[in-house]
This record gives sequence, C-alpha cells and structure tokens, in this order.
Amino acid sequence: MSGGRSRAQRHQNTTSFVPKRDMKRTDRERAAERALEALACANVCARCVAKVRWRFQMGKYKARKNAQRGRCAACELKTVRLSYRTVCDGCAKTRGVCAGCAKTAAESAAETGGGDDVAESEGESEGESEGESEGGDA
Repeated sequence: MSGGRSRAQRHQNTTSFVPKRDMKRTDRERAAERALEALACANVCARCVAKVRWRFQMGKYKARKNAQRGRCAACELKTVRLSYRTVCDGCAKTRGVCAGCAKTAAESAAETGGGDDVAESEGESEGESEGESEGGDA
C-alpha cells in the first residue's frame, strides 16, 4: 500500500525530550553549562547559533577534551578553543566572518534567505495597507 495510514502512530511521545534527565546535577554544573552555551553562541551567525543551540537542547554538544585546540582555517595556527568552530575568534573579527562557518554575514543571510525575505514582506505589507486605505476612501 502506497497510500496514507488508516490508523494512528503506534508509539507516540508523551513527554518532551529532556537531556541528562537521569543525572543528578548541581546548580554549579547547570550554571557552567549555561555559560558554555552562551560562549559557544558568541561571534557566530544565526544559522550556526541555531545549530549549537539544537546540540545543547538535544544533549549532543561535545566540548573539546583536555583543552585541545583546533587548527584555524584562516591563520592555520592551533587557536580554535571551542567545538564546532573553523576559524579562531581573532581571525573572525579581523576578517568579519562567522567563526563557525567562515562566511560573511551577507553570505550567510543570502544562503538562508532570512534577511531579504523579511525586507520584501515588510514592503509588501506596507503597499497592501496603503492600497486598502486608498480603496476605502474612494
């Protein structure tokens, strides 16, 4: 049968996923995780922030072990301190790129289509509201 299902899904999620549900953690450990999340979301584009936040939400974030540093794609030195980064913070600031994907803000916005769509939709809504008000006066 290639058609749709006639019955409900057999196993449905009754509760949402909670990472580290079975672990007893102190307030200090939770605060350290929140600080790491804030640090990991700094100096990156919106797309990379969404990726990192998803990893924290689903318990998939893996920090670098034993303070091992990664190699920067720009300067080729071992200066990348955080996971899921390709460029060190210094090179990212000087070159004006995202530390996660090494793309400029314009490139990442064009790739996701986020910035241009918002401007177009605002322009259309203003045009429609002006047209409606003119039509109402006549």
